[in-house]
Amino acid sequence: MLRRRIPSANSLFTFEAVARLASFSDAANELNVTQPAISRSINGLETHLGYPLFERHGRWIKLTQNGDKLFRATSTAFNTISSSMMEIERRKDNLESVTISMSPSAVNYWFIPRMRQFKQKFPAISLNFHDYGKADDGLPSNVDLGIRLSNPLEPDMHRWPFADEEIIALCSPEYISTHGPLDQLNSKFDHNRQNTHTFVEWVDQRFGLDEFLKATGLKIPENASFTKFSDYSSILQAAIQGQGIALAWITEASKQLLDGKLVPACAQVVKTGRRYHVLASNLTPMRPAVEDVRDWLINQMRSDRKKLQNLFKAERALDNAESVR
Repeated sequence: MLRRRIPSANSLFTFEAVARLASFSDAANELNVTQPAISRSINGLETHLGYPLFERHGRWIKLTQNGDKLFRATSTAFNTISSSMMEIERRKDNLESVTISMSPSAVNYWFIPRMRQFKQKFPAISLNFHDYGKADDGLPSNVDLGIRLSNPLEPDMHRWPFADEEIIALCSPEYISTHGPLDQLNSKFDHNRQNTHTFVEWVDQRFGLDEFLKATGLKIPENASFTKFSDYSSILQAAIQGQGIALAWITEASKQLLDGKLVPACAQVVKTGRRYHVLASNLTPMRPAVEDVRDWLINQMRSDRKKLQNLFKAERALDNAESVR
């Protein structure tokens, strides 16, 4: 009776792909079949069920109320099955595997420098990293945790505060000793320094130099030069190597600041009002190992923020003392 009532697994897989991608052609590409084959499968499924799953308007499709309900059920079922199979595989090796989705620069400059510390605390956890770009939305089904500037209205998602979005201009200690601070161009600090600055920029930067200068009230120095990169990680590396000033996000550069590889080029920090969260799907139960990694990530950033607050206070006090002399 149950077998006759439930459609074939293949038709459900096809339906889930079409509903998730909102496109027959995209589903065909993902499943490596033709678009007519997708259409036949969906038509057969609707005939079997006795009601439409999509509203069709030319190339535009939208789930019906029944279609939306079936999509949520199939997504939950598929995620549960996938998680269970992955857990069985992990148990075979007596290791827990946790997949984290972060930006490449956050992986390189925030996580990797503390990898040894993580391994010492969690020797039985194997980590997998999933890089994401600006165009990525949500979390892939094979990802346990993600760090994102998240929308609170996103459905099917748990979220825990990670850090406020804060943007700061950074450079190497050697650079600032040669060129001086960005916000003290007309002060007595300049008399033995080169009165020029170089800015290293990411061409696709969402919050660019113009926005930073407008928010802080600073101006571009005379004779300033600019170097642009197509990869955000490159601008941080260029700043570390003393090639110029880069705008950086605290969530990615906090470790470099605390280690002294980068220093603030000015005292101003821009807070955008947005917030990074640690995200996890609420469609499947969270494993204890994932909870441990989540708490570790949050506590690491919380510790970084506390140390940075003390560091910035000390630097401002030193600058004030020097300005009095």
